[in-house]
Amino acid sequence: MHYELSGAGSSVVLCHGYTGSHQDWMFQIPVLSQRYQVVVMDHRGHGGSEAPTSVDAYSIPIFASDVHTLLDYLGITKCCLVGHSMGGFIALQLALDHPHLISSLVLVDTSSGWVDIPGYAALQAKLYEIARRDGMEAAFEYNAQHNPLAQKRFGKYPELRHISKRRMCETSVDGYIYAGRAILQRQEVTARLGEISVPTLVVVGDEDDPFRQPSEVLAKNIPNARLHVVPQAIHSPQEERPKAFNELLIRFFAEVEAS
Repeated sequence: MHYELSGAGSSVVLCHGYTGSHQDWMFQIPVLSQRYQVVVMDHRGHGGSEAPTSVDAYSIPIFASDVHTLLDYLGITKCCLVGHSMGGFIALQLALDHPHLISSLVLVDTSSGWVDIPGYAALQAKLYEIARRDGMEAAFEYNAQHNPLAQKRFGKYPELRHISKRRMCETSVDGYIYAGRAILQRQEVTARLGEISVPTLVVVGDEDDPFRQPSEVLAKNIPNARLHVVPQAIHSPQEERPKAFNELLIRFFAEVEAS
């Protein structure tokens, strides 16, 4: 697994989303590393990490196990865990499997169960076909033209299009297809949210329509959680509204440390 460390102090671990990489946190690393030890990684099949060629090598519990193995290797026994989208699925799994490791939790534009996005499964099936036949760049372009959330995001934040394309093209075809299937087939954990006792911040963009209600579910069912809606953000507030997002994280971490 490719990972990078920066800064010193209490550990903050950042888990990126589907077709992303550790670079998803490029606006957070220089800010957070002034106060904390920041750990970022590429999940299997993404970025610079290994890309198994078997579908059985990809699942949310396996992704979470990879992060646990990395933390054990680094000697980290307590951390604030931050997860965006797919990274939020991973963070929830890790918090449930290894609660002693987590001092606080930040869940960004994610969910504890299935998110009903009309046409998503059919679109993904088409994208897998394109990726296998024509490569990841072709899959990115098709998604950018046919995925309403991508159209909305790149229309409002055109500067993020090239960045997103580069990261998606760094995702292996097998990683893209099999991680995507792992997302579609993940187990719902809503019934277990009450087991999470650490301070939790749930963050969602005010224009991320599919994840607004799932974020409310997270905030309602995790006992020590609160919800923050980021104005003018879609699905990736850490990139779309980085200054506001960073201020939110720093304030939350300070509150946790003071309590």
